[in-house]
Amino acid sequence: MFTITPILGQIENTPEWVLFLGRFHPLIVHFPIGMVIMAAIIEVFARSPKLQSLREANSFILLWGALGATVACIAGFMLSKSGGYDKESLKTHEWLGYGVAASCWFAYFLKRSQTTILHKIYTPIFTGCVFLIFAAGHYGGNLTHGSDYLTQYMPQPIRSLAGLPVQKKEKQTTRKITDINQALVFEDLVQPALEQTCISCHNPEKQKGDLRMDTPEMLLKGGKNGPILVAGKAEDSEMIKRIHLPLEDDDHMPPKGKTQLSDNQMAMLIWWINQGASFNKKISDLTVSEDMKPVLASFISGGNTENKEDKPAIINVPKADARAIDALRKINVFVMPIAQENNLLEISFVNVKTFTDEKATLLSPVSQQTIWLKMSHLAIGEKTIAEIGKFNNLTRLHLEYTNITDLDLKKIGKLSSLEYLNLIGTSVSDIGLKELTSLKKLKKLYLWQTKVTPQGAVELQKVLPETEINLGDDTISGTARLISEKK
Repeated sequence: MFTITPILGQIENTPEWVLFLGRFHPLIVHFPIGMVIMAAIIEVFARSPKLQSLREANSFILLWGALGATVACIAGFMLSKSGGYDKESLKTHEWLGYGVAASCWFAYFLKRSQTTILHKIYTPIFTGCVFLIFAAGHYGGNLTHGSDYLTQYMPQPIRSLAGLPVQKKEKQTTRKITDINQALVFEDLVQPALEQTCISCHNPEKQKGDLRMDTPEMLLKGGKNGPILVAGKAEDSEMIKRIHLPLEDDDHMPPKGKTQLSDNQMAMLIWWINQGASFNKKISDLTVSEDMKPVLASFISGGNTENKEDKPAIINVPKADARAIDALRKINVFVMPIAQENNLLEISFVNVKTFTDEKATLLSPVSQQTIWLKMSHLAIGEKTIAEIGKFNNLTRLHLEYTNITDLDLKKIGKLSSLEYLNLIGTSVSDIGLKELTSLKKLKKLYLWQTKVTPQGAVELQKVLPETEINLGDDTISGTARLISEKK
């Protein structure tokens, strides 16, 4: 059978204008579908003597349906040049689309024919066109959503009538983690994160960039641009480079509009790759640094998603100045919208080696929009702390392994919306904890490797009874809710 796809498919480096026009296929394709369905409805109702005059409109409708189907085929062919689709499914969808266009044109000319014999075969040809358009639409949906999209939730009696096998109950993508040390890093943490954010575009049926991420083998294989993982070197891994690009960048992954990785998920992936990207080891088999312990602890009993209590409250704030965001990104600060439906921001200094007080003013323009801020492993000056103290909507603050002191906590104590505070590896003491008593919304406080004593933590707990205070030692108060790290 002759096919034009292999011939034109030999073209390398498809021009961008071809890919651009191809993106209109999902929009255009609905027009001929509507025309054909409208013509079918008219044919049914026109069987009534009172409505026979409606048939006169069908020639016009079929003409536009045929034109629309032809344009949709051209746009669809252009879209196929972007790659990333299962070849067999694409070929089936493509030829069904050609069949729709051809049968639509055929039906149009038969409808206009004055020859009795030709007019008689109009009905079976048009009926075939209707069936073809449903079949083409079904396979098109499979390309976009997966082959089981239509049948996934089909009741078993209907599945039986359709000759489909008994639906197997899907395995939960994540299992409940009760002991983080016994969790399998890839199966319990990495894979669920990928399924949540990556697999929809990188699976057996849809392979954007010729990349599959649904199995360890495919993950290691990489895509058309080569491997995406460099074991032991997260900074050289294409996957990590892509997730840290600005959201507006065309190469950012996941793309804008898709579910994004959380801060903890990104930190976990970087740690996993730096630890060798193993697919069968437990967390206890790997080296866990002090700053990674709270990150990994966040996955306990919650799989790979943030706890409900960590989800940001919806706050109506104006959009941040784009120039202010660009200024931060120029010094490698990671700025990410929390959600598409609001203007809230997450700001992370994970890629920043130094941040001086001279740059502190860069934070001021985004103080209203920022609710998650991560400035760990930095030397933080007085002006910077003063700027942080103005982030009135801040709910999560990471200051682990910084040089902040008890005096600096006076500014932190003014952040009335704060729910999460990480002070691991700092020099704060019981004296500084007194500055935190005004944080009535605080839910989690991490104080490992600080000068805080168990008694000081208990005193704070009396004022903030709903706060979980993690000291990272074996000292547990009988009545206070102190959370300790198991040694």
